[in-house]
Amino acid sequence: MKALVLYSSETGRTKKLAEAVRSVLPANTDFLPMEQAPERFDDYDIVFVGVWFLNLKLDEKSRAVLPFLKAKKAAIFATMHRDLFSDDISKNLRQAVELLPKGVWVAGTHVTYVDEGMAKLPLGVDELLNTESVQNFAENTYSRLENDPAA
Repeated sequence: MKALVLYSSETGRTKKLAEAVRSVLPANTDFLPMEQAPERFDDYDIVFVGVWFLNLKLDEKSRAVLPFLKAKKAAIFATMHRDLFSDDISKNLRQAVELLPKGVWVAGTHVTYVDEGMAKLPLGVDELLNTESVQNFAENTYSRLENDPAA
């Protein structure tokens, strides 16, 4: 099964999460920033898409690429500075999902919380960013699809 990790990152946090996703996927997984997105996604069984939100808005690079992401399946992982149990999380994720072309099957979504005070600052060298949950998300999503392609 062929995968792509595609990400947008302003501060380095989403890139770090994208690297964590890639680390648990097969060695032949492609890894690209959003601005280098391929024109066609036919070669991929799944695209893991890393996006970020600030003040309830999806980043501009993702807004530009998602409408053209005609992949078979997509799994969205995001960073945002909202309470993980708030309605804002689902509303924000819906923004990203609704931009995808018709027919793209969303295999899952995952959100990593970033403290609001840190959201605009570059990722610090000593800053701890929990990557374990996004790795579990990617590993479980890939395994589920590999074992049951209809899933």
